[in-house]
Amino acid sequence: MTSLAPRSPAWRSTAGFSLLETSAAMGILLALALAMLAMLQQHIVFMNLARQQGFLTTDAPQVGNLVGRLFAKADHYFVYENRAGALAGAPAVLSNGKAARLFFEAANGETREQWITAETSGGSTSLVCRSRRADGSEFSWNICTGLAGANFRCDEGVLGVTLKGAGGEEISYYGGSQ
Repeated sequence: MTSLAPRSPAWRSTAGFSLLETSAAMGILLALALAMLAMLQQHIVFMNLARQQGFLTTDAPQVGNLVGRLFAKADHYFVYENRAGALAGAPAVLSNGKAARLFFEAANGETREQWITAETSGGSTSLVCRSRRADGSEFSWNICTGLAGANFRCDEGVLGVTLKGAGGEEISYYGGSQ
């Protein structure tokens, strides 16, 4: 017995996708690619904003902790236009200083001093703490690097420093009454 169902030609396959299905799939893939491109662009913008605000989010809390502890422990202090001028005998200033000279009373009654200076080299400012060992040799360590600027001041007897980040952000720390 023979079948009455029409037979398709041998060259035509029933497996595969039609032109409409292929076009729909390509359209969906194109839409996904455009969405991924928009998400990548948004991610780049957010990463640039995070990098610009990196000083405030990562460095500033650590700097605040260090500077706050140093300011709080100081018995008295002086602000100078710069460290070299202060060592040469220049008078102290009340604002726009680049160096603060902090004095601490040791347990044995001796007065110990430390300097916090804003040092600029290569267009970048670093906040550096300098101190002397018992043998008279000086050592230093960086509190913060990559700043756009730093200014010390004495506002009504309270020592303050304003740091300006590379992205233009500013933060001020106060402590250590005179």
